[in-house]
Amino acid sequence: MQNLKDKVIAITGAGSGIGRALAIQLAGQGAKLALNDWNETNLLETERLLPPSTERLLESFDVGEQSAVYQFAQNVVDHFGQVDVIVNNAGITLEQRKTSDSGIDDFEKVLRINLWGVIYGSKAFLPFFSVRPEATIVNISSIFGIAGQPLQGPYVTSKFGVRGFSETLRNELEHTNVSVLTVHPGGIRTNIIKNIETDQQVRRDKFAKAFEKMAKTSPEDAAAVIIKAIQQKKRRLLIGRDAKSMDLLVRFFPSLYQKIIYRNFDIERFSAK
Repeated sequence: MQNLKDKVIAITGAGSGIGRALAIQLAGQGAKLALNDWNETNLLETERLLPPSTERLLESFDVGEQSAVYQFAQNVVDHFGQVDVIVNNAGITLEQRKTSDSGIDDFEKVLRINLWGVIYGSKAFLPFFSVRPEATIVNISSIFGIAGQPLQGPYVTSKFGVRGFSETLRNELEHTNVSVLTVHPGGIRTNIIKNIETDQQVRRDKFAKAFEKMAKTSPEDAAAVIIKAIQQKKRRLLIGRDAKSMDLLVRFFPSLYQKIIYRNFDIERFSAK
């Protein structure tokens, strides 16, 4: 899919971060956009950043609602007459907490958005791809879909799930017109930490500052390499030196990487109380 001009590309979580950067850059290449975010204010801000000539459809809803995602897919095709790419990007995380202290509702909340949102998005759009010469499903996982991270049980579980689902789907679609790209970003400077719902404001701010120091890649740089990967029909994409280093560590030292990476990680210090 070298030429993205006039291609119809749907993006969830387009109100900020990678989703917004993708929308802006794809609009610059002449793509037609179907954009979603749960936060309508943020979504409208993304729209204001697009060239006026960009053909677009905006819908604000929660990707954890199956019926809303399926209706979105139908609305995209009704509006544009086709759809060529779905980027399942929407995601959330929670404050740092040991798995033993995390409630089942914590897992359900994160899995509902991060994993079920990806499953709904992939399955809702897939039937419409069969009539296109080529189409792409882009599912955003994380480096924590490759390596386990202390104090992020729900998030890590969801991202490993995205990886497994996407790799299975890719194998099943191997000899079809549909490509599946799994994206594993390292630290990206987005608002995902600042959007954590918590009554521990000081703890969240400290976590956010620490995250920003580790997050070396901008959303704009991440979006650029994702677009290039779509054009090249890549199957797997690691974003950032941190993601590439972690991937190598896990592959070569699958039984030891946790000790190597986290030997100085003070779980009690960083756990939410």
